[in-house]
Amino acid sequence: MRVLGKVERLYILALLSRRPMYVSEIARELKMPYPLVHLHLKALERVGLVESRYEMVTGARPHVRRYYRVREFRIVVTPELIAELASRGGRVEG
Repeated sequence: MRVLGKVERLYILALLSRRPMYVSEIARELKMPYPLVHLHLKALERVGLVESRYEMVTGARPHVRRYYRVREFRIVVTPELIAELASRGGRVEG
């Protein structure tokens, strides 16, 4: 799964495994630019590793926030998979 080939995405998944967060929180916590976090979240959501929901924030300045959370997933690595990846020179498809 190519999407997990970037260490920043692993950091994001680790952070979201604790609790749902919105983009600005993630960017602040990981000291990453907002647009970069947003791009990584889009990639993770596209392959189904994270999901998002909108929530209304009330108070002096009501607004909508998009919260992201990790979906349940499992990655199985077998000797056969390792052999296949090695035969392709480590290239992952999909």
